[in-house]
Amino acid sequence: MNVKQCILATSIITLTHIAFAEPAPKSIDLNKLYGKFEKSGYSTLELMDTTKQVLISGTVLDVSQSFSGSSILKIGAHANSQELARLTAGDDAQENKLKLLKIGSNVKAICDLGFSSGTQYIPFQDCVFK
Repeated sequence: MNVKQCILATSIITLTHIAFAEPAPKSIDLNKLYGKFEKSGYSTLELMDTTKQVLISGTVLDVSQSFSGSSILKIGAHANSQELARLTAGDDAQENKLKLLKIGSNVKAICDLGFSSGTQYIPFQDCVFK
């Protein structure tokens, strides 16, 4: 293979990887999203344009457990603020990371929007914690 063929092959491989790469998660403003959530009657149906792989940032308000025993992370915009969202882990490794988070610490996670109607928080699921 000559130099031109190597460069061409490398370019094609690079472009193929770029074309099939996962899109970067969309960063959302949790306060703005919560405002839309409130206006829609505390339903996530109106938020379906924000469903998969969103980057969420907030402050840990509490870590609790569901009835099934999995951990639930409650977050707000800042310490001592209203609970805006609840996050659940995507797998056991993420569950372990969630359990280590301390109240008052800042957290970032990439999550999928869950379905909710009538709750006072936005549910996010399958989270990967940064």
